[in-house]
Amino acid sequence: MAAEHMQMTHEREYNVVLEILRPGLATPVSRKIEDKVDAFLRNFKAQPVHTVAETIFPAAEYLHGGFDAVYAYPESIFPFIKSENKWGTYALRLTERKCTNGKKIIPLELAIEKLKKRLKDKSTMRAIYELDLGMEALELKLYETEEDHNNYRGGQCLSHISLKLGPNRELYMTAVYRYQYYIQKALGNFLGLARLQAAIAHEVGIDVGPLVCHATLAVLEDKQFEQGVGWSRAQVSDLVESCKGIRDNEIVEAA
Repeated sequence: MAAEHMQMTHEREYNVVLEILRPGLATPVSRKIEDKVDAFLRNFKAQPVHTVAETIFPAAEYLHGGFDAVYAYPESIFPFIKSENKWGTYALRLTERKCTNGKKIIPLELAIEKLKKRLKDKSTMRAIYELDLGMEALELKLYETEEDHNNYRGGQCLSHISLKLGPNRELYMTAVYRYQYYIQKALGNFLGLARLQAAIAHEVGIDVGPLVCHATLAVLEDKQFEQGVGWSRAQVSDLVESCKGIRDNEIVEAA
């Protein structure tokens, strides 16, 4: 576990790279760990895991209305949560981008259409689409220089999503975070990205490959070092050990 590693390196680490080989796989153990983290966050009035995941990809809308419902996110969902998300959400930036000429585009839709075209043409090109969350609209970006340059902490942390075809034409996804909170955000981040990856792969008719998350700075945050955090370092340690215990018990039982 990345969290275990950070416990041994003073709760913060540069360039933490986590690869999830089967991002869509949910097991009894993963659900128990998710429940444990979720209960911890709710106890401190932090955003639940599902809420964090939905800010990346609105899976509830997708399940009920497919990508048409996802693309309607800027009008159907965001106005009701705008007051709690002053800088916006990643889902908003993936579904609405204003060009310099005033035209609005849907970066996620463009990425999917480009991916479909590459697959139809049986192209050997594997670098399909860059969901760059802070550059030109055709690069599915999440970082906006004008809006985000003063966000030293909080606000927008996911900067870039890269989609590529693997050797067997499965969908690889890499997400780059400039700053990632491993207690209050990471699990929700992973779930949201995995759902986004799965939905894109399903839409274009290919399998899901690995999901890689690269945090240029990752932290196990606590109230000693982060404003607005209610838990102590000891409580963080207890949570990490509890999740480790759930995992280790499963390994022992499987053996």
